[in-house]
Amino acid sequence: MRGSALRSEYIRNLTILVTGSASAQFIALALSPVFSRYYSPHEFGLLAVFMSILSALSVIVCLRYEFAIIPARTVDDASALLQLSLKITLLTTLLSLAGVTIFNLFFSGNKDLSNWLWLLPVMTLANGSYQAMLNWANRHKNYKLISRYRIINSIIANGVILAAALLGYITYGLLVGFVAGGVTAMLVLYISIQKSNAPFAFNLGNAKLRETARKYDVFPKVNLWQAFADMLLINGVIYFLTFFFSQAVVGLYGMTMRVLQAPFNLIGYSIGQIFLQEAAHQYHEGKNIQPLIKKSILRTAVVALPIVIILVITGPDIFAFVFGDQWRESGQFARILAPWFFLDFIRTPISQVPVIIGKQRQWLAWNVLAMITLTISLAACRIFNIGITESIMTFSFSQTIIYALSVLWIYSSVKN
Repeated sequence: MRGSALRSEYIRNLTILVTGSASAQFIALALSPVFSRYYSPHEFGLLAVFMSILSALSVIVCLRYEFAIIPARTVDDASALLQLSLKITLLTTLLSLAGVTIFNLFFSGNKDLSNWLWLLPVMTLANGSYQAMLNWANRHKNYKLISRYRIINSIIANGVILAAALLGYITYGLLVGFVAGGVTAMLVLYISIQKSNAPFAFNLGNAKLRETARKYDVFPKVNLWQAFADMLLINGVIYFLTFFFSQAVVGLYGMTMRVLQAPFNLIGYSIGQIFLQEAAHQYHEGKNIQPLIKKSILRTAVVALPIVIILVITGPDIFAFVFGDQWRESGQFARILAPWFFLDFIRTPISQVPVIIGKQRQWLAWNVLAMITLTISLAACRIFNIGITESIMTFSFSQTIIYALSVLWIYSSVKN
């Protein structure tokens, strides 16, 4: 009976998150064909560069203390970790503002990008606050709040992007929409949490925060570097393309990433949120979580495989039909990257298992290996002057192999 109740709760929670994710992704996907006809690969290229920089900052914005909120053993520790994460976010935001100011005044040679970067500190603050509060809501199983956040974010972001396109504000439409959605949704998430049955308060002294920081220092010392390496696996390609190819090529690749991440994140994100909460709970109770990992792998594989098959067979034609013929090459990129994203989709929900079982250092080694492999692949492409399509094929193949091996390691790292 207890097993049946747990399955029922899992399905109910998953349904709540998937409904929110589906609504958010549907809005974005439905409007993407419109956006692709107003905004050129150049604008999407600038957005991809901005997002890759923001992604790097999002990794360090809370020093990864936000990911200790869910597995924290006591409510007091979780509350201290939330407060600590928000304070570190504020400090990181101020440092990012100083960095953007120095870069724009003395180093930038791209006027459009320089103007975009002024909004980077705003999104750093929004992302750090969101990440901390999201884990707090997840710990308390407030999945309706999480679902609401994603829907509001999508409505505001895509609504502003569409309005900017229709009014002719093409240069900054994508970025302003993205920022408006993130900031608005973050504020709504904060208000909703404070009105829920699990509000939080900034009532802990510095002594408690320092004690908590030392207690969970494995997160900034080990998990931070693992996450940074993981981020470089995705955004390192953007940095490579920015330096060695045109802004339009970056935009084509950015559109590929935007489309690929939408369906893969639709259910993968929801499965990952519930898996993390459930795995941490079961592990603290002394249960074997290997069956849970196996279920996650099978569920994500079943969801992702049909998408991968469709992309491999008809990727270029689908992109040309939906987004316009100028985006056909993005479809070719999607065809090549599909196996890598398939493994990443499987790997992402279970990637916090090493954190839960205390094997962050081994997981860091896997991510460093993947980053080294990616770097060697990209360097070889540059040395031998390989074209964009062949370059993507090279690093996609290498990362597919590494990701497959890392999934097997996660599964085998948990004792039967």
